[in-house]
Formats: sequence, C-alpha cells, structure tokens
Amino acid sequence: MLGEAQMAIKPPRRVPEEAAATLKEITAAIEALTPAEWAKLRRFADYRLFLLGPKKEGRESDDLLQTALTDLLVDTRRWNKAKVGFAAFLIGAIQSISSNWARSYKKEEIPVPEADLLRTNEEGETFSPLDNIQVHRPDPEHARHQRQTLERIETLFKEDERAQMVLMAWQEGYDPSGVRELWQLSQNEYNTIVRRIRRRLDDAGLTAHLGRGEN
Repeated sequence: MLGEAQMAIKPPRRVPEEAAATLKEITAAIEALTPAEWAKLRRFADYRLFLLGPKKEGRESDDLLQTALTDLLVDTRRWNKAKVGFAAFLIGAIQSISSNWARSYKKEEIPVPEADLLRTNEEGETFSPLDNIQVHRPDPEHARHQRQTLERIETLFKEDERAQMVLMAWQEGYDPSGVRELWQLSQNEYNTIVRRIRRRLDDAGLTAHLGRGEN
C-alpha cells in the first residue's frame, strides 16, 4: 500500500542484480496496482511538479510516472522487493526523478522585442497586447518569497514522504477526513504527522497556517 511511503527510499548505492526484482515480477507488480493506487501516485507526482514550478518545463504527472516506470523496466533503477513495497518504491523514484529535473534545469530567457508584438486595431491605432497584462502581473517580490518558502518546506520534508503527501493534500484543498481517506491514514497516524509538520515548521521559523489541523 502507498502508506509504505513513510520509508526513505534513497538507497546509497545501486541495488545488486541478485537482489533486484525480475522483469516478470516488475510486470506483475505494475498490473497489480489498483486504480486508487494509480490515482495516489499521480497526485504525488502532481505535488512534485508543483514544487518544480517552471522547472517542470511543461511536463505532466503522467510524464513523471512514466519515466519512473521506464527507468525500472530498462534497468536504470532497480527495485529490491524484499526491502520496500512497489508503491513506496515508485514514490521514491518520482521524488528522485523530479529532483534530478530541477537540478538539470537551465533557465533560458529569450526576450521578445515588444515591437514584434505590436498590433493595429480597426481604427488604425497601434497597441501592444502587453498593455493590459502589466496591470495583472504578480508582485515579483511576493512570488519570489512564495517560491523560497516552498523550497524551504521541500527541504524540511525531503526525507518524510508521509508529511509530503499530507502537505500536498492540504494544497489541493482536502480536509482532515479527506486526507486520511486519500492516504489511508488512521486518526492517530494523521495527528502524528500533523504534529511533526507543525514542529518542523516552527523550528524553521515558518508560519504554519494549518487550519485543517488535527480533527
């Protein structure tokens, strides 16, 4: 079950061939994933891509999930089924791949001269489509602060998949009962995770607006 994602799936070295699952075992594990488990994996992939922001470069959750499966099938990644469940392995792979995408991202700014955007209306007046956009442009300082906060939160919980999943569910608007149902958490498990999140955010000096809290 996806609840196994509480384990940190970041092996320090490549899984030995003799310990790795066979192609037959991998195929069987993929086929055994339920629709609910697929949905949970996609939601986690959505969360990871949300954290990437522009670094996701148009990729969708299915792209991230497909990369994780392809890496496994072509032996780029290996699954030690004796140590971790399949869904938990995929959670770790999704996290690792998305982090690699972030590190390999190269920002390329190709400015478009505003003159190239100029248009002429029916009255013969020249205007730029950017004229009306300027008013709605977000405050750069606010956007930068939000991005930095998200990056700090990601760093705080990079080894805690369960906390990441709860945070993702809150971001999507789930209430406490919805989060518990989504990730198959008991009331005690959920409360423990919430307290852990609060404590780490407090220790890091981040304001925790956790209105959904423990209930």
